[in-house]
Parts: sequence; structure tokens; C-alpha cells
Amino acid sequence: MPAVHVRNVPEPTLARLKERAASRGRSLEAELRSVLDDAASAPLARPRRAIIWPTYESGRTEPYDRDDFYPDDDDRRP
Repeated sequence: MPAVHVRNVPEPTLARLKERAASRGRSLEAELRSVLDDAASAPLARPRRAIIWPTYESGRTEPYDRDDFYPDDDDRRP
């Protein structure tokens, strides 16, 4: 059976994996095989589609400000 060697595993990660293996009554090697099997059998994530925002030409030449969207909001400001 092929082997996989993983380098530079952070100590906290290794400690958590050892705790996880012990809590399930497995060796670290058996736990890692289980984790890899689960990861390999999980469905692949579909790539996200780009959001296409429609744009409209308003004919307006000056920039919008808050009052254009909230004209009656003046009495609510502190």
C-alpha cells in the first residue's frame, strides 16, 4: 500500500489529532486514515458562479449622496 508523509504539522494540530484518536480507541495512523478516507469521499465543492449585477444608465451626471436615498431621515439623526 502506498504511504504518505506529511511534514511541518503544527504541534497543536498533532496534539488534537492524537486526542481525537485516543477518544475513539484508535492509533494515530488509523485515525489519520479515517480522516483521509472521509475527506476523499466527500463531494467536491462546486465552484461559485460569478454574480452579474445589472447596471442601468440614469442620465445623472452628479454623484449620489445620502439624501438621494434617505430624504426624510434628517429628524432621526442624533
